[in-house]
Amino acid sequence: MYGYMDINKIFNLFDSGSEDKIKEDTQIVFVDFKEHPAYWLGMFKKLIQNHKLFKRKIVSFLEKSEPELELGDLDLVGDDLAYERAWYYASKFDPSLEIHKESINLILDEYLEKAIDETILYFQNKEEYEKCAHLKKILDEVKKLQG
Repeated sequence: MYGYMDINKIFNLFDSGSEDKIKEDTQIVFVDFKEHPAYWLGMFKKLIQNHKLFKRKIVSFLEKSEPELELGDLDLVGDDLAYERAWYYASKFDPSLEIHKESINLILDEYLEKAIDETILYFQNKEEYEKCAHLKKILDEVKKLQG
């Protein structure tokens, strides 16, 4: 997902320069939003929020289409897929960097802390404590911003 903005056109709106000067000085800046910490944290939150609903829909679909399937393990597989993919995004987030801390404000809502708590609990049960420690650092920054 790419967005672009012409920085000079924006600043030249306030300049009394000629149209030719604007054309000469035009620069286009591309921003890859997928490489921004707000995107990573947002994707993390969205995956955790939506995985349970998605998992229920998949189980319901498979129960109707293949009654002889053993669905007990599907529940665990769904959790593994969701939390591991969410971890992919959370692992890119570095709460010690200022731009990452500032990005929390863009994502901060009542669901972010809950998503982090649920993910920490999931990885505690799997005894993946390095992941828990990283998520705890993010959680601490979230709590600082909440006041």
